[in-house]
Formats: sequence, structure tokens, C-alpha cells
Amino acid sequence: MIAKKTWLSAGMTALLLVLSACGSSTDKVDSSQSTSQPTAAPTAKVEASAPAAPKTIVAKTAKGDVTIPAEPMRVAAAYYHGTLTALGLTPIAASKEWWMGSPFLTEQEAKMTDIGSPASLEKVTSLDPDLVVINGFSEDNYDKFSKIAPTVFIPYTAYKNVREEVKLLGDTFGRQKEAEQWLAKYEQKAKESREKIKGSVKEGETAVIINVREKKISLLGDNYGRGGEVIYNMLKLKAPDFVQKEAIDSGKQLVEISMETLPTYANTDHIFICMNIGTTDEQVKAILDSPIWKTLPAVKNNKVHILDYKTYLHYDPISILGQADLIADMLVKK
Repeated sequence: MIAKKTWLSAGMTALLLVLSACGSSTDKVDSSQSTSQPTAAPTAKVEASAPAAPKTIVAKTAKGDVTIPAEPMRVAAAYYHGTLTALGLTPIAASKEWWMGSPFLTEQEAKMTDIGSPASLEKVTSLDPDLVVINGFSEDNYDKFSKIAPTVFIPYTAYKNVREEVKLLGDTFGRQKEAEQWLAKYEQKAKESREKIKGSVKEGETAVIINVREKKISLLGDNYGRGGEVIYNMLKLKAPDFVQKEAIDSGKQLVEISMETLPTYANTDHIFICMNIGTTDEQVKAILDSPIWKTLPAVKNNKVHILDYKTYLHYDPISILGQADLIADMLVKK
């Protein structure tokens, strides 16, 4: 009996050990399967890494603060397309008839859609812009443009010259670095251009810019296109006192005069003359063949420089740097 109980006790002990081992194995398998099942945590991480909303900045404008994209991709520019391009914000659209056509922006403008002159609300709408830029020519439609996309209004009177324009737009659109880079290019180009003409133009020599529109003769300042920024501010040729006071300092930039007063107001070392579109050959000939014209010092000394209308009309930042090279070469050749 004792032997039998001993044997049964040993057998029960062995059976319990086997069952215990099986239970442990099962627990390990279940635990392994449990850790391989997906949990809610990864889902939460995926939702947290969803794309963030596009960044915006607040533009200070003449119409108040406007929230605009920090990196706009579809800019419709009823004006300032050359300046925006210089700041690295090349528009997808601009006004062709009035403002496009600079030979220095041919490649960039080829990619821009014409939105009309003045800018058409319908054409701008069809382009689905994320930013619209206008000046005074489109101010009456500001509220309507604002319903299409955030609209920045910058009046022409907000700056005095291209340098101020670049700085203003750089601040407005968060492109201060690009503005500083262009201003550095401007100063370098001006220095190089003055060095180039040093042997041909003496310090203090005077120049006048004559604009001919049909039968009207005007003297221009430094911010009316036609090379004014280059001639007076980059190359430092001196404007006559009358032009300095009545055109430049006054801000008018254009003063109409009569043919008879040319000897008084165009008594300068150099004359730059620009013929506007619409001026006929007969009207030009009437000026160049007149006895009054032939008495002018610059005419006598062969220092009259012809400014092609399409090349020198534009005064955006990119065009001005290109004009600087051409006008410097013009002065050297004379």
C-alpha cells in the first residue's frame, strides 16, 4: 500500500508538471500574438502628421492689413509684374498692352497670361489666383478683386523711385532678403557703369531727356521711364536746374515745353530723345530739321542719344539694370 501510494503520488506530481509546462507555453504564444496586433497609437500619429495649412503673412497696405500667402504660387499682377519677378515672385498673369513688352523680361513674360489693360475681373477669376496685386489703375475694382483672392493695393505715389519701390514691395510681401540682394546689384551696376563712361563723360556734365509725343515736347525727370533712373541716379549726369525743380523735386516727372524754349531748357552737354508711339516721321523731322534744334550745344557736339521707345519705356528693376549697360555704351561710343 505504501509503495502504491508513493507511485501514485509521483505520477500525480509528474502530471502537474506537464500541465504547468503546457500552460506556460500557451501563455507565451498568446502574449506574442497580442503584441503583434495593431493598436490605436499609430493611427493617432498618422493624423498628427497630416500636412499643415499653408503659411500666411500680414501685408501692410494702403487699404489696411491683408492676410496673404507667404509663398504665393499663382499671382495675378495688374501692375508691378517686373518688380515682383525681381523679388522671386514671378506672376502667372499681367497686363500686356500697358505694362508688358520689356526686352529684358521677354523670357519671364512669355509665361504670363494677359489679363487685359485695365485688368479684367473675368480673366483674373478664370485663373484662380491665390494673390492679386494692383495699383491705382485698378483701385475702383479693389473690393471685387478681393473677393477673388487676397488683394494688395500699392499706389504709384507710395514711392519716389525704383529703389524705394523694391524696398516697399520687399517689406510688403516678406521678401526683404531678395530686395536687399537687388539693391546690392543696383549699386554694383551703377558703380561699374560710371567707371565705364569715365573716359567719355566728365564729372558734372549735364543732360536732359526730351520726350516727343506727336506734336508735344516734354522734359522728363528720373522716374518716368525713358532711361531717367539710369541717366540721373546711376550715371550721375546732372539735370538742368529747371528739370530738377519742376520735374524731379516736384514729383511731376514731366514738364511740357514749347519748341521755342528749347535753347533755355535744353542747353546741356547731352540730349537723350525718345519718340513715343504715335509720333510720325514728319513730326520728328520737323524737330530735328528746325533751326532752333540745330543751335543746341549737344546737337552741335554730336551728343544726342536716341532712346528706342520699346527698350527704354519700362522702369521696372530688371529693365533698369539692362538699360544701364546700353546707355553707358551709348555714351562711350559718342
